[in-house]
Amino acid sequence: MQDRAKVICHMMTTIDGKIVIDFDGNEDYEKAGDEYDRLVMEYGLAWGCGRATFQEDIPVDFSKYQGVRVTYQDKVIQPPEGEHLCVAFDRYGKLRWESNRTNYAGVDNLLLEVITEQVKPEFLAYLDQLGVPYLFAGKQEFDPELFLQKLKRDYHVDRFVLCGGAQINGEFLRRGLVDEISLVIGPAVAGNREGLTFAGSEDTTGFPRYFKLKEARPIPGNGLVIRYKA
Repeated sequence: MQDRAKVICHMMTTIDGKIVIDFDGNEDYEKAGDEYDRLVMEYGLAWGCGRATFQEDIPVDFSKYQGVRVTYQDKVIQPPEGEHLCVAFDRYGKLRWESNRTNYAGVDNLLLEVITEQVKPEFLAYLDQLGVPYLFAGKQEFDPELFLQKLKRDYHVDRFVLCGGAQINGEFLRRGLVDEISLVIGPAVAGNREGLTFAGSEDTTGFPRYFKLKEARPIPGNGLVIRYKA
């Protein structure tokens, strides 16, 4: 296996393990959330989420990109000093952006799209115009190991912070590509039987996965950080 960025899967959950929640206004839960956000930036210089987490209804007229010459090759742009990389896994090219930057936890981030060769040329032309860099990680299906190799090689990222959702977390986990798990437990019970947990995959090949406890400590807001290592 080629050298790759290590992965820490970092998620916030309720006491009953749910990740899609809305407890705005609860002071303790917000304090635990602030610590979660701080740790995203502390753990590594690149973090990312699956497409659904970033999806927004931003209108784009792709007709103006038809016929624009593009090449199906990686486009590497280094972030300015002090900025992080915000990685979006978007294998079909469905995300829409207003610019090539975003701000998270008070830190500026350069967007980085991770795509496959299934994206349309108009989508590449659109990213080029916005100045959004991109890495190809697979022809038909997403290859997470290839992504981690390119992230290490092209951006010199030693540790990538994977922040969900459940599907993309499950994909990395079932392939044995998660080196550490960090869970911030907020002081609430969601109570929803159907709610998503921090990892879930239709393909359970490679499960179960086993980890060893690395750290457990209380945080402000009556929360808890639990870290496991592979």
